[in-house]
Amino acid sequence: MSLRTGRHALERLAGRHAPTDRLVEFDPGAWELVSADVRTDTGKWVKSTWSVDVDGRRWWVVIGLGSTVVTVIDVAPERVGLGDGIITEGPLYEFVAGVNAKLMG
Repeated sequence: MSLRTGRHALERLAGRHAPTDRLVEFDPGAWELVSADVRTDTGKWVKSTWSVDVDGRRWWVVIGLGSTVVTVIDVAPERVGLGDGIITEGPLYEFVAGVNAKLMG
C-alpha cells in the first residue's frame, strides 16, 4: 500500500536523506510494529510507528490518519522504542492490542 505524504513528512524525508520511494510503500507483513497510539477514552487509533530496514539502515515510519506518513526517523539498530511512557503488558496494553487486531484483521 502506498502511503500519502504531507509537507512535514516530505521535509523530514529530504532532510534525513531517506529512501522516500521505499518508505512510502507500506508492507505490514515485512515491517515491524514498534508502537501504536490509541485514545483510551474512545479506543480509536491515532497513529502507529513501524520499523523497516532499507539498504542496511533502520527507519521508523510514523503513520497517522488517512494512511499518511507523519515523520520518519533514522534509528540505531538496537533501539526498540521502550521508555518510561511505554507499556508492554497489562489491561491497557491488551486494550490497544485488541484495537490493533480489529484494524489489521
